[in-house]
Amino acid sequence: MVNWLTRSILVSALVGLGLPLHAQQGSAGSARIEPRIEQSQVIPARLDTENFVVALRAGVLAIEDFGSSGLAALQLSYHINEDFYLSVEYAQAKAGLTSYERLSGAAPLLTDSERQWRYYGAELGYVLLPGQVYPGGNYVFNTGWSVFAGGGNVDFAGDKVFALKFGSQLRVYVTDWLAVDLVVSDYVFETTMLAETKTSHNLNLALGLAVYF
Repeated sequence: MVNWLTRSILVSALVGLGLPLHAQQGSAGSARIEPRIEQSQVIPARLDTENFVVALRAGVLAIEDFGSSGLAALQLSYHINEDFYLSVEYAQAKAGLTSYERLSGAAPLLTDSERQWRYYGAELGYVLLPGQVYPGGNYVFNTGWSVFAGGGNVDFAGDKVFALKFGSQLRVYVTDWLAVDLVVSDYVFETTMLAETKTSHNLNLALGLAVYF
């Protein structure tokens, strides 16, 4: 009888101790705070479906032997597909003085009209690396890095010669119809100026706007 009574008391004590423990665990579980994670909505600039692009650029042209000059260019492009495009371009600049003219103080080698540098030609471009840039906030802009090659005519120093053009272009699409261009190119042609025939490299760095229509 004593043993039975002792067992009953022990069981009652254990049950009594267990109930507060379970209650505390339940309270702790119900008081747990789940973090709220809000994801930012990324809004990409949609690309226009039009295939024609007109671009206006301004930059610097390093005319070999004549220093650096300001350059303006107008380009019309047709996108054959997502990878290839054809462009026609007209660019112009005005050459400065040669090192010989500046140091010797002699009579100018060229007249004012002969210092006008003009290029008109065509090129084929290929988009190597389409991508995106994240300037911050909720926006992302599509980009396209391309390379191109072509040819045309250079009118300079009283001569009209054939020129090759090579370069690359980074285009950032601001809206569905407007983009910003950064272009690096080289106009290469043969010249007989300064009493010798040589290959002239004319490097160009330009920034501009492109409009799709």
